[in-house]
Amino acid sequence: MSGIDEGIEKDEESLAPPPGSEYEVAFSHHSDTPLERPYDKAEHWVEAGVRPEKIYLQDKRMGVINFHKVMRDPVLIQAGVERFIDFRCSLTLSDKDVDAVFSSVCYYEPEGEPTYINAYDPELGSIKEVLGMVSDNLFNYLQKPLLREENRE
Repeated sequence: MSGIDEGIEKDEESLAPPPGSEYEVAFSHHSDTPLERPYDKAEHWVEAGVRPEKIYLQDKRMGVINFHKVMRDPVLIQAGVERFIDFRCSLTLSDKDVDAVFSSVCYYEPEGEPTYINAYDPELGSIKEVLGMVSDNLFNYLQKPLLREENRE
């Protein structure tokens, strides 16, 4: 995630989703080989890469990180359209598996009112594509080996 999201602010009142916005988008990833320190790497990815508006829960013992993020829609930016996607994400990590559940997902144009997605939303495919990009980005990051210093003789 890049610095393009800097300066995006919503007041605390607008962070609470309205009733009926419980639709979730879930992604599961599995590695055939054990992931190296998945929680530590995911924590770094969230804090340094995603830079969420708020982190609700970080629990290494349970392998869970929950956060809230507002981001510009990277798919529409390429088309010259500015739209924001606002979501909450719950990550559950183990040595070989990563689950990312996105909830309270809405989208809006600058100065516009948020639209919370549901199963019938015409933008659902586009929103899922963006959330899939976020999920894939995390899993690809978790699969990278940790850097190790070579032993010098």
